[in-house]
Parts: sequence; structure tokens; C-alpha cells
Amino acid sequence: MTISRRAALLGGAASVLATTTGRQAVAQTALSPQLAELYERAKPEGEVSIWGPSATTIGWIPDIFAERFRDIKVSFVGSEQAAARFITESRANRHTADLWFYSLGATLDIQSRGLLQKHDWASLGAKPEGIFFGGEVVAMNNHVSTPIFSRSLVKDDDVPRQYEALLDPRWKDNMVASSFLLPRMAAYLAIEWGLQRTQKWMRALIDDNRTMITTAPVSDLLFSGERRLAISESVGAARRMNNAGRNVGYRLMEIVPCTQFTLAVTKNTPHPNAARFLAAWLMTSEAKTLFSERAGLSDVRTDPNSPLSREIQAARLKPVFEDVNTMDQRADYYRQLSAIAKG
Repeated sequence: MTISRRAALLGGAASVLATTTGRQAVAQTALSPQLAELYERAKPEGEVSIWGPSATTIGWIPDIFAERFRDIKVSFVGSEQAAARFITESRANRHTADLWFYSLGATLDIQSRGLLQKHDWASLGAKPEGIFFGGEVVAMNNHVSTPIFSRSLVKDDDVPRQYEALLDPRWKDNMVASSFLLPRMAAYLAIEWGLQRTQKWMRALIDDNRTMITTAPVSDLLFSGERRLAISESVGAARRMNNAGRNVGYRLMEIVPCTQFTLAVTKNTPHPNAARFLAAWLMTSEAKTLFSERAGLSDVRTDPNSPLSREIQAARLKPVFEDVNTMDQRADYYRQLSAIAKG
């Protein structure tokens, strides 16, 4: 798979934003003996760096560590170009990244170049289905795509529960979708429906129901009242808007697209003990709760007891996960569906 094709799989990161809750949970959670031992080993190194897709995804970690683990300073690189930068630095034999946190699509580009090391994720509680590439990569959490809506304009019970129902004429001139996110979300539908049915659905959505396709923030259109429902957003986007004082709902549909975010220790980490310690802490339920609250990323794949997992299970919905075996197929679907979204 080429870099350009894998780049098509990075959707969702831009809409995942931080919040300001969760400090009480951090203050009250004691270190396990395993974490305490790793912390002592990490202290002499004094610092660690984590790279990811955006400041809003991982930018909350340094403040937590400044409060929680005063002997280790966390820095981060948050950029959609992080993979290209990481590869360029590695070619120049320059190594500044300790941990890699990104979507599976971007991680494939790093892993295929031998830039990650095997790690004993199972000892940190990782389940077998969440460990990839012989232990080089572990599943962390998911960007879950959903329609979102303004509760001041739409009642919860009026929002469709199936994607086909969005074609109802009553939603004509009432919907908006991001040109960046819509084809990425629809690629998951194509895995379930097939490409032909998904293409037909997208054309009807745009041509018949006159859904607005935009590169602008959909929140502006929702809260101006110009549109009432945004199709290809996420649980995280709804949480971010609510934390900003908006009254936004999300609707989990019959198919739940789940972009996979992963964690890895870099092969040439300059701070190996601090990297192992931060990796171990990020795997705890404490950290995963903070990821959910602050970045809108919940572990749906490997944690059946997470609130979002329970919500999906209770409604008997079908999650569709990003997977190494379907990445090429999804990239091809994205390319063809993007042509429809962009006209």
C-alpha cells in the first residue's frame, strides 16, 4: 500500500478535540506496583515525547503528567504530517520520538519501515485482538463516526437511526457533511453494503436531498440554524461542542464506523524507560477514561465495558473496525467516494 493511499485512512483526527474534565480521577488513582517500578526506572531520564495527529488528541497529556508525575516532562508533536516527519528524521538518523499514537492507517507507514519495536502489551492488559504486528502495535481507542445535531432545532426522537433513512425527503435542505469526513465514513458503509449501494446512497444524499458538502466547520452551520444535522461527524465532536456550551446530540446508527487509534514504542526511542512508563500508564483504565473525556476517543474494540461500548451493545448496533486486512479495500472505496463528495 502506498503512502498516498494510506493517507486516505487518516480521517477523523481533525474532529477529535480536548475537554477540561477528569482531574479528580487522576488525583485519586494510585499507582500499581508495576507502574511504580517503571516510574522509578523512568525518573533518571526525566523526559519523554509522544507523537500524534493533533494537539487536541494528545495535548492534554503533558499537564496531567506535570501534576501526576513531576519527575518526567512530557512533550508532544501533534501534526497530520507527523508520519512524514518521523520517516524523514529516521532517514537522517535523528530520533526524537519515543511513543507513536496515531490511526492504524498512518501507523502502517511507520511499521512497514521497521521503525517500531516489539513490546509486551499483554503484560499491560492488552487483549490478543488488540495486538498487531507481533507486538509492535497495540489498539488504544476509537474515533466513532456518527451524525450530530443541534438539540435546539431537532428532537432526539426525530433523528433517523439508519443511514438509508437520511434519504427521507423531510431532511431535504436540512443536512450538512464535511467533504473531508463524509467519504471516509462512507468507506466503512461500503465494507458492509458494497461500493455500488454506497455510491447510490451518497449521490441521493447530495443530489436528491441537497445535502451541503463543505470544507467549513459544520458547527457554524448547525448553530446558525442553516442546517439541522451533520452526517459524518463523531461522538468526540459532539462532546467537544457540548464542552464549549452547545447543546448537541449524536446518533449512533445501525452501522458504527470505528477508526482505530494505536500506540507503539519507537525502535530508536531516546528515552526507553520513560517511553515504557508512559505507554504503561496510557494503557490503564484511568488514562483511557481521560482519553474519552478529553479527546473524545473511547475504546470500543477491546473494552466491552466502556460507556460507548455498552451504548452500542444495548442498541444492538454493528461496529465496523479499521483492520489491517481491509485497509487497501477501504482506501480504494475512499478514493471513489471522495470523487462523489467533491463533485
